[in-house]
Amino acid sequence: MSPSATVAKRLHRRTALALTGVAAFAAPAAAAFPDRPIVIVVPFPPGGGVDAAARAIAEGMAADLGIPVQVDNRPGGTSSIGAGYVARSSPDGATLLLGTTSLSINPVMQPTLPPGDPRTALAPVGQVLQVPYMLAVGPTAPAGDAAALIAWARAHPGRLDFANGGSGSGQRMSASLLAFRAGIEVSHVPYRGAAPAVIDLAAGRVHALFAQPIEVAPVLQAGTVRAVAVSTATRSRVFPEVPALAETLPGFNVGSWSGLFAAAGTPEPVLDRLNAALNAAMRNDAMRARFQAEGAEFVGGTRAAFAALLDREIRGWIELQRATGLTVD
Repeated sequence: MSPSATVAKRLHRRTALALTGVAAFAAPAAAAFPDRPIVIVVPFPPGGGVDAAARAIAEGMAADLGIPVQVDNRPGGTSSIGAGYVARSSPDGATLLLGTTSLSINPVMQPTLPPGDPRTALAPVGQVLQVPYMLAVGPTAPAGDAAALIAWARAHPGRLDFANGGSGSGQRMSASLLAFRAGIEVSHVPYRGAAPAVIDLAAGRVHALFAQPIEVAPVLQAGTVRAVAVSTATRSRVFPEVPALAETLPGFNVGSWSGLFAAAGTPEPVLDRLNAALNAAMRNDAMRARFQAEGAEFVGGTRAAFAALLDREIRGWIELQRATGLTVD
């Protein structure tokens, strides 16, 4: 055998041994996930609905994965502080984000906020909740259903007052979409959160708002506020007596959602394992009943379906912004 052939043979054997060593090293690393506690970052303060959902699924995921799953609240910046933190974290599946509708709105309305475009900065794990917005009206609003409200607004341009939780909020975006789709002009009245807006709605200082069911439940029960529609494409299973806004405006479909994300670049097997644990956690009947009583539906499903939801919403808000020139006040 020639010297060159001998060298080539030795190199081949060394390469084969090296690759075997790499495979032997990589296999345990992949099989070891999760090898330490997982943290779910909630970009809102403790005590709210998103925080409650995070703690509920954390408990279920911990049972399925066999390791602790903790919740870390990092509020502020229209949820961008928490989202940016997760996007910058190591892509190993140990740091997750419970993201919300703001992830589809911020890239359109405030694109400089972290994490930028979540479709490239984050990796969807799975949807957690879907919550319809309730279109609620107060005592000074015109009588009747959603169609009557729209008809009155057409006859009185700019006089229909819509309360909201801020110009970049899902409630404000939903009201803007309603105005655009219905061809009406409304007056947007911003508040620092849903609570003061609901108070003014019940007092008759504003006409209408979009809000999560739990936010308006007390005033609905008191009879000072009426629910005229839900914002999703079909009626809610929790409130079947309330028409869907799509029955008046075909194709109208928005709502509040939440879901788990990891940092972009997290390995596919890790994302699949997290998705399986998330779906297992949401099969808890007691937990589902608890949130359903507040108008929230656990969704679960595949990573691909959640990624499609995020992309669809971002594209929809882009279309609305381009058509209306909508800006953050």
